Amino acid sequence: MEEGKKEINLDSILESLGPYGRYNLLNFVLLLYPVLLSSFFECGFIFEAQEQNYRCEVDGCELRFNDTSWLQYAIPLDVEKQRPQSCFMYEQANVTSQQCLPEDFINKTVPCESFVYENDYSFVKEFNLVCQEWKRALVGTIHNSGMFVAMLFTGAISDRFGRKVAVGFSSCASFIFGFARSFSPSYLFFVAMHFLEAGFGGGLYPSAYVFIVELVGLKQRVIVSAMCNMTFVIGVVLIALLAWVVDNWRTYILILYCPATIVFVYVWFMNESARWLLSKGRRDEAIDVLKRAAKINNLDPRSLDLDALGDPLLKPQNQTGDKKSQMYKAIRSGIIWKRVAICSFLWMTCSLVYYGFSINSVSLSSNRYVSFMLVTLVEIPAYIVVVIVLDKYGRKKTLLTTYLTCTVMSLLFAFLPRSDYWSIPLYLVGKWSVTLAYSSVYIYVSEVFPTNMRQTLISVCSTAGRIGSLIAPLTPLLSYYHKSMPTVIFGAMCFISSTLVMMLPETRNMRLPDTIEEAEHLSRMKSKNGDTTD
Repeated sequence: MEEGKKEINLDSILESLGPYGRYNLLNFVLLLYPVLLSSFFECGFIFEAQEQNYRCEVDGCELRFNDTSWLQYAIPLDVEKQRPQSCFMYEQANVTSQQCLPEDFINKTVPCESFVYENDYSFVKEFNLVCQEWKRALVGTIHNSGMFVAMLFTGAISDRFGRKVAVGFSSCASFIFGFARSFSPSYLFFVAMHFLEAGFGGGLYPSAYVFIVELVGLKQRVIVSAMCNMTFVIGVVLIALLAWVVDNWRTYILILYCPATIVFVYVWFMNESARWLLSKGRRDEAIDVLKRAAKINNLDPRSLDLDALGDPLLKPQNQTGDKKSQMYKAIRSGIIWKRVAICSFLWMTCSLVYYGFSINSVSLSSNRYVSFMLVTLVEIPAYIVVVIVLDKYGRKKTLLTTYLTCTVMSLLFAFLPRSDYWSIPLYLVGKWSVTLAYSSVYIYVSEVFPTNMRQTLISVCSTAGRIGSLIAPLTPLLSYYHKSMPTVIFGAMCFISSTLVMMLPETRNMRLPDTIEEAEHLSRMKSKNGDTTD
């Protein structure tokens, strides 16, 4: 750069390139596809290992195909679910009788010896998991345990080797272990593949998300985040539709995971994130990427004045330290530690409540697929609203309002008598509010940490947040003790999070911090609209 020439920051150049030019639109398509796939991989287990209806096989009664009246005196009624109990039947007084009459049974329950299944191709039947509900629920927890590992694992790859390497690695790992799982010979092999697939491939969404966010300037971050979130929702709806049509769980897995091979093929032909290249001091490569982007957008690269590109990371005082010194600064920074701790809890709350609402929704009505899709589709208006409210009212006010709304809806749903007139609307508003909070947290966390450690620190928060998603698959089991217990827990977590939000800085209309010093400075700055940070 010529001495005395005014520096231009990357955000200004990205604005000049045009946030919705051909270059970015092409990259949006290429990166939103792995975002879509990540919804398959993160939520597919909900229907892959879904609850199955089954009951005892009663000798002498099963031949009465068109008559099920015998069930009332052969098998006890599950009062809450209004269907025959799954694991017990009345003892047969005369096992040799083929008449299946009331007098053939006595008022004493005994465990089932064999079963009749609603779906003959289910995961539960094949691995003989009847009357072992905890094993079925454990699948989601094991999967999310792998996701817990993946966040730090993929974050380190992304920050050290680049965004596209992280996307390619995650998609390849997801395919390999997902494909292997579809041929599982046993339950233990099945859950092992779940853990490995999530552990090595679970960072697909955050890797693609960070890649997309770094393509645009500060004014487009919220819109781009909403695009990612709505793409994820579309994927989750497709999961429910697929599960509705495909009964065989092995075929279901193959259909979900085979498309990952496409990402692994084309990602290596994409340009690396210019922002990441700058954060690594590779200024010349970043300029080459920006020149190619300008040409694709039919712009003259000379008009962007790329030789004047500056970045705090390239200044002498920031070149003296190596990666270890940056980590040392982060460890010594009380401000950074406080943000990591609070953002981790906010993320944990969102994960627990978001996935908890989704998983428990299958029991909301008689058709589990429709219920699930309804609770999923309510997320779309949340992602539209978030684009408006985050920029208009700021991050803190939005998070505070949504957490409190979810608190109120959860507690009302828990304690009001169940009725279709208000129970389902309360549940949907609760899911809508936590979705809005989740989207806001994802955007907010990417704005409070520096570029050179952004993916790593986001991964730390996301990893801690995965504790919530570990617990979420087990929350339906709590309803066996009290039907309102899951939503009471959801409400309590949201209330605590609403109080923690007040301890964080506002980041509305502020450019992404590139160094730890800039990230710390957020707490002493005011936004361009005059919002005071704490």
